[in-house]
Amino acid sequence: MIKTYKEYLSQKYYAVDIITVYAKDVEQYLNYLEDEGIELEQVQYKEILPYFFQLKECNSDRVVKRKVLSIRHFYTMLGVKKNPVSGIQIKIRKSDCLNGIVNYEELVKLHKNYEVYDSRTKRNKVMLGVLIYQGLKSSELQAIEVKDVQIKQQQIYIKSSRTSNARTLKLVASQLLDVQEYLLIVRLNLLHSIEDERPGRRPKKVSSIINDKLFFSEQGSLEIKNSLKHLFRKIKKSNPQISSAKVIRSTVIAEWLKTIDVRKVQYMCGHKYVSSTERYKAYNLDELKEQLNKYHPLK
Repeated sequence: MIKTYKEYLSQKYYAVDIITVYAKDVEQYLNYLEDEGIELEQVQYKEILPYFFQLKECNSDRVVKRKVLSIRHFYTMLGVKKNPVSGIQIKIRKSDCLNGIVNYEELVKLHKNYEVYDSRTKRNKVMLGVLIYQGLKSSELQAIEVKDVQIKQQQIYIKSSRTSNARTLKLVASQLLDVQEYLLIVRLNLLHSIEDERPGRRPKKVSSIINDKLFFSEQGSLEIKNSLKHLFRKIKKSNPQISSAKVIRSTVIAEWLKTIDVRKVQYMCGHKYVSSTERYKAYNLDELKEQLNKYHPLK
C-alpha cells in the first residue's frame, strides 16, 4: 500500500524528498490504526481526531499540519466517498512561522569572516553567500545551474518549483569575486577531484548532469544536503542560532521588508502568495515594540 502511495504521489509530480516524508507519515498512521484495532475503511472523523491530538503533544503545529496533508492525500488515492481528514485544519501560530530569526548583521559578518582554505570551503562560502544575499531555500540552491549565473549582468536566475516562483536576483558586490573564482577555477577543480585516485576509494565518473550543476558534493552526488549539513555544523560552533538555511532565509526576508515594498519582496523570495510574505512583517512589528519598550518604557 505504501508503494502504491509513493507511485501515486510520483504521478502527481511531487519531489522525491516529499514523497519519502509523506510515505513515512502514512506508515506511522497505518501502524496507529493497527495498534488501536481500527479498520482503515471504517475510519471516521471522530475516530481519527484522537490521533492528531496525540501528535500535537510531541510535534510542532507545522509538522502536524504536514501529517494531516499526507493522510488526506492517502485517502484521496484510495477514492473513499468521504475523506475523514477533510475537516481537520491545523493553524500555524505566528511564533512557529518566525522562529529562528537572527540579527541580519550577524549573517553579513558570518559571510565576510568565513574561513576558506581549500576548494570545498571556497564552494561553501559561495553557497553561504547565495543563501544570505539572495535568500534561497536549500532546494533552490541545489537546482541552480551554471547557465543561471550571469557574471557580466551581476545576476542569478532562480528556477520555479512546485512551491515557489521563478525570479532573477542581483548578485551583491561582496560575493561577486567569490562567485567568479568559483565558476572559473574552484568548481572545475572539484569536478576533476571526483575522478582522482584516492586511497581506499575508486575514482568516480562525473555524470553529464553534474557538469551542468553549479553546486554538487565532493563525492560527485547531485545532492548537497550533506554539504550543507557540514557547513552549518561549522557555523553553529561560533553562531549557534544560525542553524539552517531556513533561519537565514527567514532573517533575510524580514530584513528586506524593512526597506522594500512587500510586493517586490514577494517576487524576490519567490512566494506564490503575498500573504506568505506578509507574515514576516510581524517580526519587524515585534522588534519595533521591543525597541519602544526599551527606550520609552510605559510607566
